[in-house]
Amino acid sequence: MKIWIDIRNTSRNKKNFTKDFVEYLFINKKEYLLNIYADKLFEVEGKIVNEKFSTFWWEQTLFLQQLKKDKNDVVITFDETFPIFYSWDVIQVIPSLESILYPDLENTKLLRKYSHLYTIKKNLKNAKKIVCFTENTQRELNEKLNISEEKILTIAPFFPSSPEIKLPLDVKAKLGIRWDYFIYDYNYYSNNNLKRVLEAIKEIAKKREIYLVILGNKNANNREIRELILSLDMSKHIVFAGTPEGNELGSYYKESLGVIYPIIYDNFPITLGHAINYNTPILASDNTETRNIFWDSITYFSPISVTSMVKNITLFLESENKEVNYEAVKNKYNIKDFYNNLISIIS
Repeated sequence: MKIWIDIRNTSRNKKNFTKDFVEYLFINKKEYLLNIYADKLFEVEGKIVNEKFSTFWWEQTLFLQQLKKDKNDVVITFDETFPIFYSWDVIQVIPSLESILYPDLENTKLLRKYSHLYTIKKNLKNAKKIVCFTENTQRELNEKLNISEEKILTIAPFFPSSPEIKLPLDVKAKLGIRWDYFIYDYNYYSNNNLKRVLEAIKEIAKKREIYLVILGNKNANNREIRELILSLDMSKHIVFAGTPEGNELGSYYKESLGVIYPIIYDNFPITLGHAINYNTPILASDNTETRNIFWDSITYFSPISVTSMVKNITLFLESENKEVNYEAVKNKYNIKDFYNNLISIIS
């Protein structure tokens, strides 16, 4: 069987997840003939690279021509968009509906915005099977997008690996900060409650000096975030750290008080992978999906209530024991089971 893996964009945006999956796939490929559509910087054998394949309009023409030429038996795509006129078997992996329900297209021209969303929804309709990671995503695919329940499968994902800490870094000295800090490590979208987090930190800081360190180059360059911080008079307590080098990332997590994860639409397991691997306390939105994963091993708050955030973050700060261990979670959500369950769909 000839299987092609489409990670044109995810190999760039979710590198650790796709790297771990592809490496495991090649080790266990057995009788399958594997090839990869990937980003030019993603290192893997047998890949086909064309930067135009990730450009919206060329995707529907040049990439479609490439797919027809390759005559795949099955394509497993981890990307949100795919040529809508491709008529062979496609299995689409959808970790989250965030890009559909809260698209990052506010400043995009109307025609392109409409075309992008139309393509995503059309891909879901055309796919032979859709793989999602949570029951909530499965339910919303059915209820909000009218996708047949018969073609939606929920598979437990795995937490991707994180860079090793080679030389510990004094993060506070590097950032020039004096107080303890929380980490915010999630690209800014309209659903992720950054405003409420800032309001909660502002309230907590009245009694205890504290920083929020915001990671990610995209966040650091976001004008809306900076204007929000200025409007709340929070500049004193916010530090933009950009995207740390791989061997420095662990120190940012290890030295922090914890990671605040306030979003409504989960992107599990991509975002919390580093917190899991570095055994960093997690303070997250209280919902059924998150509780089913972490149970009582993390701190919860209501994602729509600043009062709840202040109360529960304060209780966490006042607790004597902040040590965590996520081994049970990592053992349950492992790459072997994810791979076996995904491959069983096409076997």
